[in-house]
Amino acid sequence: MRPDTSPGTSDAFDGPTSPGDPGTGAVPRPHPLHGHRYVVLDCETTGFDPERGDRMVSLALVTVVDGRIADRWTSLLDPGRDTGPVHIHGITKAESTTAPRFAAVLPEIDRRLEGAVLVAHNVGFDLRFLAMELELAHAGPPPATSLDTLTLARRYLPELANHRLATCVASLGVPHRAHRADSDAEVTAVLLLRLLDRAAEDGHTGLEGLVEPSDEVLRRERRRRARCDAETPGLSAAHRDAHEVIAAWRGGVGAWRTALRTLQGEECPEAGRLWGWFGGTLTSPTPAFGRPRPEWAREALRTALDLLLDDPATRRDDVAQPVAWLAALDQGAESPDHLLGLFPDTAAAIAALPDCGRCWSCATLGLCATGSAGAALVSHYGSEPAWADELASALPVLRTAGDLAALGRAARYAGQGLERRGRVDEAMRLWQWAVDEGARDPVVFNRLTLCHERLGDDRAALALCERGLTHRRDEGARAVWDTLTRRAERCRARIAGLPVPAVSEPEPLEG
Repeated sequence: MRPDTSPGTSDAFDGPTSPGDPGTGAVPRPHPLHGHRYVVLDCETTGFDPERGDRMVSLALVTVVDGRIADRWTSLLDPGRDTGPVHIHGITKAESTTAPRFAAVLPEIDRRLEGAVLVAHNVGFDLRFLAMELELAHAGPPPATSLDTLTLARRYLPELANHRLATCVASLGVPHRAHRADSDAEVTAVLLLRLLDRAAEDGHTGLEGLVEPSDEVLRRERRRRARCDAETPGLSAAHRDAHEVIAAWRGGVGAWRTALRTLQGEECPEAGRLWGWFGGTLTSPTPAFGRPRPEWAREALRTALDLLLDDPATRRDDVAQPVAWLAALDQGAESPDHLLGLFPDTAAAIAALPDCGRCWSCATLGLCATGSAGAALVSHYGSEPAWADELASALPVLRTAGDLAALGRAARYAGQGLERRGRVDEAMRLWQWAVDEGARDPVVFNRLTLCHERLGDDRAALALCERGLTHRRDEGARAVWDTLTRRAERCRARIAGLPVPAVSEPEPLEG
């Protein structure tokens, strides 16, 4: 069960409350380690890097007191952006937009975390996200002490093949729904109790050797990812001071702009990422910077993209968030001027970056859409027939930028819009042009071949089916590719004068 969109306690998990007896929840013999209050945290997120703009989309807190689970709290959260890998956590953008922002549920979170030992499985990951959300909400620091069940599992469960959460809890016989914050937090709490029992058997009467200061965990995790920060040896005083201004959120917008210009002048490898983060925070109201400042946001985000695209280490994921924030500036506008300003040069540079290898478009088409300015442009117009002409006019721009994934999607939406408005001939010409220019969208091939089949032009339909099927990959859009395969079989049969295979089921036309 997914967390409710409204914050509150949750009894969704129907498992044991302690590791003593999975059937009864009986508490093992008390020991001194039970004398502390632990809060187990798990969050689902839009990605892996809060420092690069990823945010929480759900959060669960489970409180452990006196060797038992004493309280559960969970909520979906609105990240203010897309929700990231829906195929992993199952939380859609539509669901998240009705959920509260992190700042709105901060009192509930603070009340539970105050004075507690923070616990998570791979605590550095969750702690980084918690710390970033607290910073953005202009709140205090996370709990001072952290305990990592992953570290303790490696110490006290050496017999396991690996120490992933699923493996650890399976060894306890505990039911578990992976990648659901409420279930992950609950089973981590049960695992914690088992590990505390093992630690007590090992002679631990206090937390020494079991916990770490949270600021040390954060420093280690951030240093592992940042290529430059205030602690990097050999920096000039100005370079170091600029990092300290940003790390401490000192001085407001003016101080940040000055610090970022310093980093840029010092050729800091983190300058592009930090300009992007700054620009993103200016797109909406924040406690740190106050009201939205769209013009400054645009300047910061364009600067971020310029710096990132000059950096040979930049990945698709690095540019995805600045592009998404620029798209947010265009939201509700008739013309997406901020996105159009990326064409052709910036959009082409993004399209030339190596594929991420993880997105749906990579899996389905072999064409990456992560960070694509073209994909953001297509999303702005969407699939409404009323925007078909505007979207059709953008196709040459997408082709010039070399963004073939966006070209195919734009052709799909524009052509379907024209078709629904009775302009079928125009739709067919548009689809044919897109295919000739390298579009691989299976729905474009599907619609175009269907039109030819309905017109009785089996040879044209067959040629396009065969051409489209050369792009078929093992993953994604299987129903549409299967439709093309069956259409090709029908066309071959009619051309050869053979019986035509019956269509035994409705064929997907929209993808």
